[in-house]
Amino acid sequence: MVDIHAHALPFVDDGSDSFETSFIMIEGAISQGVTDIILTPHYSLGEYQTPATEIREEFEKFKAKVKERGLDINLYLGQEIFIRRDFKKIFESGNYLTMNGTKKVLIEFDTSHDFDIAEAVYDLKIMGFEPIVAHFERYNYADISVAEEIKSLGGYIQINAESLVGKTKHIYYKKVKSLLKENLVDFVASDMHDFRQNLLGKAYDFTARKFGADIAEKLFKENSKQLIKG
Repeated sequence: MVDIHAHALPFVDDGSDSFETSFIMIEGAISQGVTDIILTPHYSLGEYQTPATEIREEFEKFKAKVKERGLDINLYLGQEIFIRRDFKKIFESGNYLTMNGTKKVLIEFDTSHDFDIAEAVYDLKIMGFEPIVAHFERYNYADISVAEEIKSLGGYIQINAESLVGKTKHIYYKKVKSLLKENLVDFVASDMHDFRQNLLGKAYDFTARKFGADIAEKLFKENSKQLIKG
């Protein structure tokens, strides 16, 4: 499987504060059947603003360390970009990372205050990007109709594996099932941090059992492989 949303790059956000912690996270992903990971450290104005050049340097160091450790995994680099009213400043500055150098950008929003997610997707499309909305189930103010609008605009929907296997709020579980039933999900990812394990293997089995092996292959493997290739 391919994990497109993971905070296992150490020293750059709240995902991991050491190489050793990151190695444990990578080992956990491998045990779930993950072969490829896009590392997506947070970017947020006023909080996580490590220059993209420094993140690339840390990524190259980490890749070398992972190879030395003998961990059989393919690593790529992206970023999870927090979108707020003045988000265009980020893209005007150039201090951001797309998903493996493609036109796709992984974006997240405030979970407690209403935000017009579809409008942000539209704006990013106009700017030439292909937005992936991270962990859509967490936005309590965004229902199925918002997901449909995002898709109609050319955006993508990502949900977290833990929401599928009952490791989060029940409302998240109900929402991701509805999204899957309506064929609105494009990616399932781990969003792993040192406090959140990778559950992609369990989520894959659940999806295959409830919605069919073809759907599971698409959401956990095929779409993500196409993303990496651009």
